[in-house]
Amino acid sequence: MLRSMFRWAIALGLMAGVPAAALAQDSTCRSGPFTRQAAFAQAEVTASKAFFRKDTGGCPAGEDCRSNAYVIDGDALVIGRRLGDYVCAFYPSDDGGTAGWLDSGALSVPPLDAAPPLRRWLGDWSDGASADVTILTRDGRATIMGTAFWPARPEENTWPTIHIGEVDGPLAISGHRATYADDNLCELELTLLPDFLLIADNNKCGGVNVTFSGVYRRVP
Repeated sequence: MLRSMFRWAIALGLMAGVPAAALAQDSTCRSGPFTRQAAFAQAEVTASKAFFRKDTGGCPAGEDCRSNAYVIDGDALVIGRRLGDYVCAFYPSDDGGTAGWLDSGALSVPPLDAAPPLRRWLGDWSDGASADVTILTRDGRATIMGTAFWPARPEENTWPTIHIGEVDGPLAISGHRATYADDNLCELELTLLPDFLLIADNNKCGGVNVTFSGVYRRVP
C-alpha cells in the first residue's frame, strides 16, 4: 500500500513538473538544523551574484523558489548536502547568517585539509547570535570552554528569563573533526574548515531552547 502511494506521489509530482528525486528527498535547508548534516566543506562564490533558493513548495527547483537573499563573488560560505543541481549552504554574518539552497555551478570548492594542525583549532569563536566558545590547551590537551544563551546574549536580552548552557572540558580531535562529552550528558560534534568552526550538539547542553549548534567564525 505504501509503495503504491509513493509511486502515485511521484507520478503526481512529475505531472506537476516536480522532479521525482525532490519528492524522494528531504529538501529542508535552514539555519537551525544546518549543522546536523553529515559532511561539510567551505566554498567560494564565483558568480557575480547567487540567490538563495527556498526549501518548501517543491523547491529548490522551480521558477518561484528564488528568495531575496544572495551572496556575491568572493564570499566564503559553508556547504552541506546536495540535491540535484543545488547545495545546502550557509553564509555567516554578524546577525547570525543566512541558509538556503544555492546553484552548485555558482561555487568553487577548494580541497579540504583533512588533518589541520592543533593551532588552527585554538582561539575564540562566535556564532554571531547566542553562543561563544574558546578552544585552548590545558595540561597539554585541547580543551573547549563556552557559553550559550537563549533567547539572546544578556546584553541583548529583553525577556524576563534567560536560559544558559556551558561546556568546559577536553576535546577529542581526529583530523578536522572533534567531539566533546561531559557528565551532564552534553555532547558536541565539531568540524573545522579553513575559516569556520561548525558545532552540532545533542540538545542536552543547557536550559530550555539553549543550543551550541551553529556556524562559528573567529573573534578578532
